[in-house]
Amino acid sequence: MLNKTTRLLGLVALGVLTGCGGGGGGGGAAEAPAESTTAVMTKLQTGGAVLSLDRSTAVAGTDANGDGVRDDVTAWIGAQTAYSGDLPKAAAQLAKAYQSVLTVTLTDDAAVRAARLASSDAVECIMQKAPSIEAGYKAVADLRRVTVNTDARVKAYLSYVELVNDTVVRAPQGDGCV
Repeated sequence: MLNKTTRLLGLVALGVLTGCGGGGGGGGAAEAPAESTTAVMTKLQTGGAVLSLDRSTAVAGTDANGDGVRDDVTAWIGAQTAYSGDLPKAAAQLAKAYQSVLTVTLTDDAAVRAARLASSDAVECIMQKAPSIEAGYKAVADLRRVTVNTDARVKAYLSYVELVNDTVVRAPQGDGCV
C-alpha cells in the first residue's frame, strides 16, 4: 500500500516535470519537448508511485472479488493513512453504496429506494466513525470523487441524484454501520 509521502512525492515530481521545459530560455542547444502529463502519470502509476484509478468507460468498473466495491476504490481506501479504527470499514460501506447508486436500474423503484437507504446509512456510518465532523465530511466527499471519476460515472450519478432529489428517506438506525 502506498503511503501519503510516496503519493506526495509522486505529485511533486509530476508538478516539477510538467513545469519544466518549453520556456524557450537558456539559449543553448534545443531541448526535447517535455513529456505530456498523461505520459508522466502513466509512468508514475505503472511504477507504483501514484495510485491508479479505473478510468474506463464502463460505469461499473472492475470488481474482481464481487464485494460490491471497485478494486481501485478498495486500494484507494487502503492507502488512506488518515483512516484508522473503524473508518476503513465505514469507507468501504460508503464506496459500496456509491457503486450501487451508479449501477442501479433507475426504473426499478425498489432498487432505487434500497440504494438511497444504503447511501444514507453509509454516510451516517462515516460521520459516526470519523474522528471529527470535518474528517467525516472530507471522507464522504473524497469517496464520491474517487468513485464518480469518469464522465460516464458522473452522468450515472447525476441521473440518480435527479431521480431521488426531494425524496424523503428514513433516518439510519443506530450508527448506520452494517
